[in-house]
Amino acid sequence: MQVDAGRPVDVDAGSVPDGGALLDAGGEFDAGAAFDAGGEFDAGAEFDAGAAFDAGAAFDAGAEFDGGALLDAGGEFDAGSASDAGGPPDSGTPPDAGPAPLPDCPAFADAVTLGRTPLLDVRETSGLAESRLTPGLWWLHNDSGDSARVFAVDATSMLSARATYSFPGVTARDWEDLAIGPGPVPGAPYLYVGDIGDNAETRTAVQVYRVREPEAPSGAAGFSSVERFDLRYPDRPHNAETLMVDPRTGDVYIVVKALSGISPVFRAAAPLDSGSTTTLERVAELSFGAGALPGNTTTTGGDISSSGSEIILRTYASAFVWRRGPEATVADAFATEPCRVPLTGEGQGEAIAFTADGRGYLSTGEGTSIAISFYARR
Repeated sequence: MQVDAGRPVDVDAGSVPDGGALLDAGGEFDAGAAFDAGGEFDAGAEFDAGAAFDAGAAFDAGAEFDGGALLDAGGEFDAGSASDAGGPPDSGTPPDAGPAPLPDCPAFADAVTLGRTPLLDVRETSGLAESRLTPGLWWLHNDSGDSARVFAVDATSMLSARATYSFPGVTARDWEDLAIGPGPVPGAPYLYVGDIGDNAETRTAVQVYRVREPEAPSGAAGFSSVERFDLRYPDRPHNAETLMVDPRTGDVYIVVKALSGISPVFRAAAPLDSGSTTTLERVAELSFGAGALPGNTTTTGGDISSSGSEIILRTYASAFVWRRGPEATVADAFATEPCRVPLTGEGQGEAIAFTADGRGYLSTGEGTSIAISFYARR
């Protein structure tokens, strides 16, 4: 028997199929009836009684079976899923479009000199960060050889710092970078200082110190409360000069400085624990000196913008920015293509940081009365 695919098939409710197969009143096939391959009912083959048509899945009396009609997951004809081949698509959930595309690389102007590092106090600037409480005020510190202290400096300073704050009971072994980020008190900015330098790569642990940023700093003072965090690498000791704090999460990041250019990135997840040594987690690896990160191989500083949307890293001769989406982690951002940005010649340049308002970034180097350079966002 052939069925014309373009015409509906009528079932005569009064007819009985050959071989004793009956359609019962509920619309089910009799369990004793089976269909033979030759078109007759085979008395030996039984039809499973569980294969009955569901009474709730009836065909629409006025509808024709279209080749595009679908069976639902249970094997029943779903009247709502049948669609003519030329009809609109199913209104189900669309596939995930993936992360939003990154914005174009940011553009920055060439460096202009705002001022110079304080002649009387700062001889080897290594860390730099703009105050979150006093616009135009910058925190910085010396490299190894100084006591445990930070300076509050106006960007146009040339003679002395506005304020000097010491860390009581702390020895500065090899302070290398400074960052500002969230801490225990919601909404309050904190200074993070990284004692993370290790040229010989022998330290069993490195230290990060955290203090709450003081308001209207002036004169000389000591921080009343200093937190110390001991951090250990999961593999072996590393030398590092880059400390960053994620403003979105409070996580601390250390980027390794390596002559080879292979710089692993390690994370200490917030909240930090001052009561024990924390093992860092390796979350990314960057390759400086070739490909997308040409030029010098040694990383000397970095920062995450106050919004968390951009990350900047520098070497002695080059600087790069990574764009970061609203849902992306720092590790996610480092997996994307970097953008090369301007960096003036600074000799042994080790400090770089975004302005708090995102209008650009500053950089400076080691030495006495070194220029503080500003790169404005275009």
